[in-house]
Amino acid sequence: MDESLVTTTPTKEERNAALIAHALTFVEGGIVAPLLFYLFRKPVMESLFSSHDSEFVAFHALQSFYFGLLFGPAVLMVVLCGFCFPPLWLAAFLLAPIYLIYEVIGCVHALQGEWFRLPIVGDWAWKSHNPRTP
Repeated sequence: MDESLVTTTPTKEERNAALIAHALTFVEGGIVAPLLFYLFRKPVMESLFSSHDSEFVAFHALQSFYFGLLFGPAVLMVVLCGFCFPPLWLAAFLLAPIYLIYEVIGCVHALQGEWFRLPIVGDWAWKSHNPRTP
């Protein structure tokens, strides 16, 4: 990614699209919707916002997808294992709110036009869309 894209302020359309990428987590759980948004961001940007493809939007959508991949299966596994060992459900009740709180934080930073990185997966998404070292 060109370094000038990081220093320029994302447009209102880019900020809104990045917000949508994070907010889709609350619709279906954070894996399928952010991935589809990432894969089809160019036609979405052109049809909804009459704008171009954006690395800012790609970064936030991919980051939300990675975060969903990290937490979604973990919560599901804890719930399913909880049938055998019910105290594990407590872990699910702890993991799910942490996941959702960080997605809300991601929504806020995306709307503000910031290249905010979520814990654990933020650097991975950053390297996928920014070849320079942070």
